[in-house]
Amino acid sequence: MDYLVDGGGLQAIDAALRPILDEIQELLAADVALVVYEARRTGPPHVVLSGTADWFLPNEPVVVNQPLPRHEPASLVELEIRSKLRRHAARLGACVVVPWRDAFGTGAVIVGTAGAPVRDPASLADDALRKHYRTTIARALREARHSGAVQLNRELRGAAKLVAEAAVDGPNVPAVLSAVLTSARDLLRSEVAYLAVPDGGAGTFVFDQVLGIRTPAFRSLRVQLGQGLGGLARELGKPIRSANYAADARLQAAPVSETRDEGIISAMAVPVLVGREIAAVLYVGDRRMRAFTHVDEDLLEEFAGHASLGLRRRLSEGHRAEAVERSVRERVAYDLHDSVVRGLVTIGFEAEQAGFAATDPDTATRLAAIAQAAEACLARLRGELGTLVVASRAGGMRASEVLERIDGLPDRGVPRSLELEGDDVDVARGVAEALVRVGQEAVANAEQHSGCERLAVRVVTDTAGVVSLQVTDDGTFDEAARRPATGHFGMRAMRSAVEELGGTVAVLPAAGRGTVVHATIPVWPVRP
Repeated sequence: MDYLVDGGGLQAIDAALRPILDEIQELLAADVALVVYEARRTGPPHVVLSGTADWFLPNEPVVVNQPLPRHEPASLVELEIRSKLRRHAARLGACVVVPWRDAFGTGAVIVGTAGAPVRDPASLADDALRKHYRTTIARALREARHSGAVQLNRELRGAAKLVAEAAVDGPNVPAVLSAVLTSARDLLRSEVAYLAVPDGGAGTFVFDQVLGIRTPAFRSLRVQLGQGLGGLARELGKPIRSANYAADARLQAAPVSETRDEGIISAMAVPVLVGREIAAVLYVGDRRMRAFTHVDEDLLEEFAGHASLGLRRRLSEGHRAEAVERSVRERVAYDLHDSVVRGLVTIGFEAEQAGFAATDPDTATRLAAIAQAAEACLARLRGELGTLVVASRAGGMRASEVLERIDGLPDRGVPRSLELEGDDVDVARGVAEALVRVGQEAVANAEQHSGCERLAVRVVTDTAGVVSLQVTDDGTFDEAARRPATGHFGMRAMRSAVEELGGTVAVLPAAGRGTVVHATIPVWPVRP
């Protein structure tokens, strides 16, 4: 990691240059001294250190009212140095500027007074003295950058180790995420750290874990894509730093009042990736103005790569919990299907048959009402079971998953063969659910009522624009099932679900013996 300026809370360059600054200040009997530096990579010039503590912040970006010398020491008058972060400026009545250049940019030591001219500025024009300071500054910078980089990388490895240990041995996910925040805060030497995670989809993120946050309003913030610091970091896919959050013009619809009430002035945010997905946004912040540097930015980005270990565990445990919940919901749905649904099928079928045989009109009407009520309850129950089995999700379902869902019915001792013909394409969620419903109904009917010894389930996707399902058994064919008007209402419910999506269902005798249920639906239907 390049260490061109101080970062991560370290002050290696400040410590290395301060003795040189004090020496030049004493030599010229000046009361003001500071060092500015302009790196080629980042710009604009910023104050590396200030001899007077309240003049400028460490690494505060500045502009000057006249060009600084680039090659030779020079005397300047009425030099104004203005902050780019805040309403602050310093004016020197007279000053001496000692420039230097290195492989990464250009810098200058500025020593002067606010009033009378400095004493004997020409003394710095001496070749030997000029060479001395240039050599001394270059050596101090080189050594400071090396020592700073070594220390920063050592701290980064330590932080990564803590996160990895927590991800493996932590008692629970909150403990793992707490280790992530603690490590980030200590690594950047910031006052607060917090983590935002998706809530109900990729668009909205909410704060899941916080460290050093005091106000409930800030903890409950919901951040959309592009909104505020974290929303911008997600949108651009890179770290974003802001020294003055409330006045940062780049931030759109930022929660300025909540952030101000929390007391946070400066902050950084970085996306945390798991695979190619943004699994979280990691923030660090301070309640004082702090000019975060590109070293801070690089450090936080590299740490985010290690923090993904903690997010992987969070996602893994979340998926495991979802899988357990889904398994329980599916088992309940299958049990209800085998008991309540089958009971309604029996009630409705017997009422229909009795109604056909009844000679008394009043009795026939009552039996028809029973059959219709059973059919209505069956349709409603099937819809609820569909919701129970698969939570509402956007997007599609693979054709192979349709087969797997149909095969998920309880095993009743009848061998099943599964076949996918064509590519394993994405099918619209509603289409997939309708095919699963038809397949499960056909398989359950065949295994429970036809006396079949084997059956085959086949999904075909090689026909342009449509997906087909075929369930074939070798049992006894039910002639009534093939007639849409007179078939029992279990089959009518199947047809209704498919026809609503622009598809068709046919129930035909198989060649030789058995039944074929064939359903075809457009892959991505347009609802009327």
